[in-house]
Amino acid sequence: MTGLLIQNTLLKQAEDRVEKTVPPAQRDNYLKIVVAGMKYAMHKGQDGLLASLRDSKDPVSDSVKGAIAIVGVLRGNAKGTMPLEAMIPAAMSLMFHALDFTEKMKLLTVTEAELDKATHMFMDTILPLLNVPKAKLDESMNQVHDFVRDPDKMAKYRGQQNGAAKLG
Repeated sequence: MTGLLIQNTLLKQAEDRVEKTVPPAQRDNYLKIVVAGMKYAMHKGQDGLLASLRDSKDPVSDSVKGAIAIVGVLRGNAKGTMPLEAMIPAAMSLMFHALDFTEKMKLLTVTEAELDKATHMFMDTILPLLNVPKAKLDESMNQVHDFVRDPDKMAKYRGQQNGAAKLG
């Protein structure tokens, strides 16, 4: 969602990178899942799933599990018609939003180490649930990690984002 609501730069960049892995034919499905997931996470306000992170003893784990659980509920409501090519990136985006929320609540400072931990936990949790070949998800995650860790790519990306901001 191009960083919608996300303030942490690292998480914005990770979400942007994940969004680029969504096939064009699945872009609308991805957006629908993220929007529905955000609504679900916030639908009970201070008693909602997102707000419950304020009491978390392990914000990384709870962010990962919550994002996956939300997408699981949405998939169940969709009666199995949710494409994996949209669902997995959407679940990751929801995880990024949850991590950003925990940072806003001062429960966690999201660094590369925390993002790596969350990403690995995400893969280890979602793969068995979806019977997705680990190699397919590893490839996507490695692309995200390689991008975020490459100073030249990051500098180029930041330059493109600054240029886009000046045009708008």
